[in-house]
Amino acid sequence: MNEHPKASATPLDSAQLQNLEQLRDDEFWDYARALARQVPAAAQSKDYLECILGTGTCLLPLTTLNEVVLPPHRLSLLPATPEWMPGMVAWRGEAIAVIDLTLYLSGHAVDLSNAILLIANHANIPIGLLVPSIGQTTSMQQGPQDSLFAGKVAGPTSPTGPADSPALAALAALAAPKAPATTRYMPSRTAGVKGMQQGALVLDVPILLADVVQRIETAAFDE
Repeated sequence: MNEHPKASATPLDSAQLQNLEQLRDDEFWDYARALARQVPAAAQSKDYLECILGTGTCLLPLTTLNEVVLPPHRLSLLPATPEWMPGMVAWRGEAIAVIDLTLYLSGHAVDLSNAILLIANHANIPIGLLVPSIGQTTSMQQGPQDSLFAGKVAGPTSPTGPADSPALAALAALAAPKAPATTRYMPSRTAGVKGMQQGALVLDVPILLADVVQRIETAAFDE
């Protein structure tokens, strides 16, 4: 059986064309289907979960979340923890640290009596993120390099859905506020903020969780 030509977005040269001519009908159509399945890197998208915080909204990649747990949550308080760590909670047979995401990011306390618990993961260690409520999921285009920068709104071609889609409309409505973006997170949390999309903070969850773990360890050591 002839070796299939390598799929490429560049024009085929004469040798590649000759290879195509030598393929059987079934081989040719297998090759054509493989080409059709190729998605340009610039068109790849990621799905994000919208989280409503006390100071605005943020977006978390769905790939970084293991589970969404509805209230109520029974937290066990611990000494020598940062103020934004309200305690530990039992999840799937183990005790995990719980982080008040609004307080961690902005330093502002909010009512968490009916909060949603998002289970994220850092180096195979589950960590809970408490948020007042969650919204819809939305998709964003991702190119070879992330086009989002902190403090800047991505261009109109970033979302995969139309500009008037319900998810984007909700994000735009929640983003309207009038407080400057700098009040949504403290300068010391900048590393965990990947950028902004339609007024919502796009969080870099791996970096954010690594910082959370380091600060918890530092607090315990200093005590």
